[in-house]
Amino acid sequence: MPDSISPQRPLPLPDPLSEPFWAAARRHELHMRKCDACAALAYPPEIACRACGGSEAHFVPVSGRATLQSWTVLHEPPSPGFRDRLPVILAVVELEEQARLLMSADLVDIAPGDLRIGLPLEVRFEDVTDDCTLVQFAPAER
Repeated sequence: MPDSISPQRPLPLPDPLSEPFWAAARRHELHMRKCDACAALAYPPEIACRACGGSEAHFVPVSGRATLQSWTVLHEPPSPGFRDRLPVILAVVELEEQARLLMSADLVDIAPGDLRIGLPLEVRFEDVTDDCTLVQFAPAER
């Protein structure tokens, strides 16, 4: 595990609905909420399915493979805890399991000049603390 981290870097605060997602991330697994009625996957997890309105769902593992849909590059730190991480690339990725299953995450291990729409990506995990693992994406090693 990394050493303690600057309190100036914001970290997610799981709630009862998102806790299974973050628990999976701590195990270095990517899970999505799947509707029991229509099998649609959702991110972020929501109480009701966007596709059918169903309220029963469970979390299932997904491959972690995605394609780059959009991004922005931050050259200034959004907070002091990001000073040593510049440039920060914030991305929207589409997971391969379902069309329009979009997720926002940081991109790592790539230079801004190498970004392109449709770039194959794979999930990576950053263990920030014992209780917090962030989900990120990097170029796929295909």
